[in-house]
Amino acid sequence: MIVALLPLLPSKPAHTTGDASGVATTQRSEATTQPSERGPTISVHRGTLTTAVDAQGYFEPVDPLDVRLRPKAYAGELSIASLVANGSAVKKGVAILRLDTTTIDKQIAALEGEDAASHASLTRAEADAKLAEEKDALALRMQSDAAKRAQEEIKWFENVDGPNELGSVDLEMKYIRSIVEDQEDELNELKKMYKDDDLTNDTKDIVVKRAVRRLEMARQELKMQGEQTEKLKTFIYPAQKQRVYDTAKQVDEQLQSLKSAQAQTKVLRETGLKAARAATDATDQRLADLKADREKFTVGAPADGIVLYGQFAGGGFNPVDPRMLRVGEHVPPQQILMTFYSPGKLRLHLDLPEQKFFAIHPGLTATLTPSVFPDQKLEGKCDACPAGPVNMQQGPLYPLTVSCPDADPKLVPGMRANFHADAPEAENALLVPNSAIADSYVWLKTDDGPEKRHVVVGKSEGKQTEIKQGLNEGDEIFVETHK
Repeated sequence: MIVALLPLLPSKPAHTTGDASGVATTQRSEATTQPSERGPTISVHRGTLTTAVDAQGYFEPVDPLDVRLRPKAYAGELSIASLVANGSAVKKGVAILRLDTTTIDKQIAALEGEDAASHASLTRAEADAKLAEEKDALALRMQSDAAKRAQEEIKWFENVDGPNELGSVDLEMKYIRSIVEDQEDELNELKKMYKDDDLTNDTKDIVVKRAVRRLEMARQELKMQGEQTEKLKTFIYPAQKQRVYDTAKQVDEQLQSLKSAQAQTKVLRETGLKAARAATDATDQRLADLKADREKFTVGAPADGIVLYGQFAGGGFNPVDPRMLRVGEHVPPQQILMTFYSPGKLRLHLDLPEQKFFAIHPGLTATLTPSVFPDQKLEGKCDACPAGPVNMQQGPLYPLTVSCPDADPKLVPGMRANFHADAPEAENALLVPNSAIADSYVWLKTDDGPEKRHVVVGKSEGKQTEIKQGLNEGDEIFVETHK
C-alpha cells in the first residue's frame, strides 16, 4: 500500500519515508522537527490522506459471444456441417459454425401442415359459432315476440273478448226472452180477437194453435239459451280465461328456458373457440420457435474477431476437445462450444477485500500493467461497484471491473495484470504520525512543558492518521508517545 500526504501550502520539497512493508508516505508540506528533552516534535498540519490500492487481476473479453445451442422446440440431434478452425481470425458475418438442417427442415414441414389444418379448423369453428349466434338471436326474437303476444292476448281477453262474449250471451238471452214475451202477447191478442170473431172454429184453432206452438218453441229456446249462458259463464268462460293466462305463462317460461339454454350454449361455444384459438396459437408458437431454432443453426461472427474452442470462466480458458468439434460429430445442446471475442476489447477483473474495495469509487483512474508486457502501462476506469460480496474461504471478496478501451490487441483474455490506483481517503485533514498517538492520546508541547491531550482520530493509511478533534493546525506534538 502506498500513501501520499498532500498539504495545502507546501513550502519545502517533498520528503518520502518508507519501511520494510513497502508502504510509503509522501509529505509535501513542511514538517518541523525540533529536539527536546522528551524527543523530537512535529507541527500538526493539513494535507490529503491518499491510499494506494495495489492488486492483481485478469483480462476478460467485453461482450464475448458464447457459441452454444439452446433450441426451444427442436428435439433432434445436432450434427456439425461446417466450422472454422480453432484460433481463427474471422471477419464480421462469416459463419463460425453451421449445423445440418435436414432433420429440422422435416420437422418444420410437418408442423407447417399441422398448423394449416389447425387454422382451417379454427376458421370453421368461428364460422359455425357466428351462424349459431345468428340462429340463437332469431329464436330468441321469435320467442320474445310470442311472449309479448301472449301478454297482449290477456289484455284483449280481459278488456274486449271476455266482456264481449259474456255480453253476447246476455244479449242473446234478452233477445230470446223478448221473443217469448212477444209470442205471449201475440197469443193473448189472438185469443181476444178470435173470441168475438166470426171466423170459423177451424180457422180459429189453426191460428191459435200456431201461436201456441211458436210460444212453446220460444220458451224452449229461452230455456236452452239460459242453460248455454249458465254453462258459458260458469264453465266455458273461466276455462277460456285460464287458457289465456296459462298460454302466456307457458310462453314466458319457454322464453326463460331458451335464454338459459342459449347462455349455456354460448359459454360452451366460446370455450370451444378459446380452446381452438389456444391450440392454433400453440402450433403457431411451436412453428415460430422451430424456425427460430433453425436460424441458430448458423452462427455468424458479430464483428471482426477471434474464435476459440471453449469458454472463459474465472480468469481461465476451459478448452473443448477438438475431436468433439469436427464435421459430422454430434454436439450437446446448452454447452458452450466456442467463444468469439474482439481483440483489444478487454476489461480487467479484480476480486478485492473490503478495505481495498471501499477505498475505490466508480470512475477512479487506475494504471494497469500486463504481466507479460511489464513495459506497457494502460489507463483504466473503475466501473460501478456491485452491491454484494462473494464469500470465499479467505473472507468476503468484492468483484470489480476496470474498463481499458486502449488495450493492446496482443493481449489475450485470461492474461494477468497488476492494478494500481491512488484513492483519496480524506482531503484538507489534520494529519499526525501514527507513532505520536497512543490510546487516543498525544503529547502536546507547551510553554509549561509536555501536556497529554485526548484526540478523536479518523482515517489512517498506516503511517499518518487524521485528527477529527483535540488539535489545531500548527500545534507542536511529540513524535514519540510518552505514557
